[in-house]
Amino acid sequence: MRRSKLGERLFAGANYTVVTLFTVFCLLPFYLLVISSLTDQKVLQLDGYSLWPRKFSLEAYKWVLRGKPVLVGYQVSTFVTVVGTFLSVVLMCGVAYALSVKKFKFRNQLSFYIYFTMVFSGGLIPWFITCRNLGLYDNIWALIVPMLMNPWWIFILRNYFNGLPGEIMESAVIDGASDWTILTRIVLPLSMPVLATTALFVAVGYWNDWWHGVILLDFADFRPLQVIILRIINSIRAIRQAMAMEGGGALAISSAQIPAKSIRMAIVVVTIGPIILLYPFVQRYFIKGLTVGSVKG
Repeated sequence: MRRSKLGERLFAGANYTVVTLFTVFCLLPFYLLVISSLTDQKVLQLDGYSLWPRKFSLEAYKWVLRGKPVLVGYQVSTFVTVVGTFLSVVLMCGVAYALSVKKFKFRNQLSFYIYFTMVFSGGLIPWFITCRNLGLYDNIWALIVPMLMNPWWIFILRNYFNGLPGEIMESAVIDGASDWTILTRIVLPLSMPVLATTALFVAVGYWNDWWHGVILLDFADFRPLQVIILRIINSIRAIRQAMAMEGGGALAISSAQIPAKSIRMAIVVVTIGPIILLYPFVQRYFIKGLTVGSVKG
């Protein structure tokens, strides 16, 4: 008994040590990212990246957060992420449930149609013309509608729905439940793990999306955060090039006054912050499903 307890303690200690080291190894890049964004540009150039710099500075965040565009970009990206994620998950759940119901006559044809869009694409120009004809140009829905349906997640949801215990659905049908009742009161509550996973990845896709903002927004007075960040980076490059061409004249500003390296780090911190805060709320659904014990023998 003593040997077994000693072995269990050693095994548990080794596991805790490995997990702790792995956690530190994963968190170290994020820590260096935040510290580098708070490091003075001259110190960062002289000393490089360090765990604790000699001088801190908020100059990079002043460059990134100056003016209203970044605040407006945050508001636009937050609205697009929340509304787009909700609508996308709702629509994909409806399509996935229809594909999982065996009594649906055309489910095989619909599955092939959805799969076909994963393999073949009409190209950029037909896609752009279609979006303009649908009114998805220079409005907020241009950032939401094109990403509502994702074939990959539709099939993931369908496969998960197919794996749910059929006895529950059969008993609900016997009790006179409709498809809407089965979906909302039985299927979706039992599918919280896959719904949380799908919502997380869809939200990350909406939050990081910059392509639709560049292509479909020309004259709108709002831009998503990623497009604002892209413009800031391009503006810094243009300023540095202009200062280099000035050749050190009276109107030229030293390029060292622009904390380019710190700005890159601050941009990453600003953009990934909300997604990191979102993850703990859906993390518990990744551990285990809710179907355990749903069918009693």
